[in-house]
Amino acid sequence: MDSIHIDGLAVTPTSLRIYEELIDIELRHVEENTVFPKKANTLSYAFAKDGIAMGYYKILSAKASEVEGLTLFTLHKQ
Repeated sequence: MDSIHIDGLAVTPTSLRIYEELIDIELRHVEENTVFPKKANTLSYAFAKDGIAMGYYKILSAKASEVEGLTLFTLHKQ
C-alpha cells in the first residue's frame, strides 16, 4: 500500500484513491484522531506523496466503511 504524509505524519492507509481535486482515504478508527486532529485555526491538512507536496486538502465527508473498524474520508483540494 502507498505511504503518504499528512501534516508531516507518515500514514499507511487501508485504501487510497487520488483524483485531480479529490482524495479518498480509508483509515482505521484508532488512527482518525492522530491523522486528522481537530485544529483551532484551519480545517486543511497538508498532503505529500513520494516526497512531493500535493497541496492542502479539507475533509468533505467521513463515513463508515463497508469493512468494520474503518472510516472512509473524502477530501477536496484547497
